Amino acid sequence: MARNSLKNVMRLIDAVKETLPPEQDFLNDLKRSIELEDNKYRRLPSKTYKPSGMNCMRASYYQLTGTQPDEADSSYVMVGICNSGTDIHVRVQKAVEQMKENGMDCEYIDVAHFVKSRNLDYLTIVSKTDMETKLYHKKYNMSFMCDGIIKYKNHYYILELKTESSFKFVNRKGVDISHYNQGTAYSLAFGLDEVIFVYINRDMLDMKAFMFNVTNEMKTQMVGYIDECDSYVKRHIAPPKPDNVLKKTCSYCGYKTQCRKDG
Repeated sequence: MARNSLKNVMRLIDAVKETLPPEQDFLNDLKRSIELEDNKYRRLPSKTYKPSGMNCMRASYYQLTGTQPDEADSSYVMVGICNSGTDIHVRVQKAVEQMKENGMDCEYIDVAHFVKSRNLDYLTIVSKTDMETKLYHKKYNMSFMCDGIIKYKNHYYILELKTESSFKFVNRKGVDISHYNQGTAYSLAFGLDEVIFVYINRDMLDMKAFMFNVTNEMKTQMVGYIDECDSYVKRHIAPPKPDNVLKKTCSYCGYKTQCRKDG
């Protein structure tokens, strides 16, 4: 009975499609193609810490233990937003790189060169593209790509770019609290305590910049977070769900099912 019902539903869907104007039929197929193409490249996250994902210890634990994330089809809208964000990042990075030749006292530092010149032998250069360098922190089992390092007016800063909607951008008054740990992790890796966050309105392309100063206390807390999470991994016990985890951290988490099971 269930199989026959499913066949009837599929016939109904096909019948509805046949009645659509060709431009709408094409648009629906285009959207679905975008989603199917994105699904091809989905893979299980590596068993390492990610600076942008260290706002919930339980989520970090699931990633480190290779827990299967919830299955979810890509949304063509989210695919577009991610692609747009990537494009904006590259364009801004290129603009920063061109500042020196435009007579400004700013140098875009090649991350791989910075790592080698500072003898940061605990960082492994995993891969390198035009504007991005993927690194692995051997001591803290952390993999990441930062947006860059700049030498501005003879001072080194970590550069981090963030794209966001107009609604968020209009109300942006400082560094988002959800980005504190990311900035701290980068500081821990590069030995630079000042991070310039540039927030970009992805609708109107306006920009705001804020300085994030990383303290020794923040770095100590970050190391403590890693040590504590590692202890749960060794015992194969999921850590308690944090009481202070941000709502949006839970909203975008890919481990909701397993988290509910663990209570």
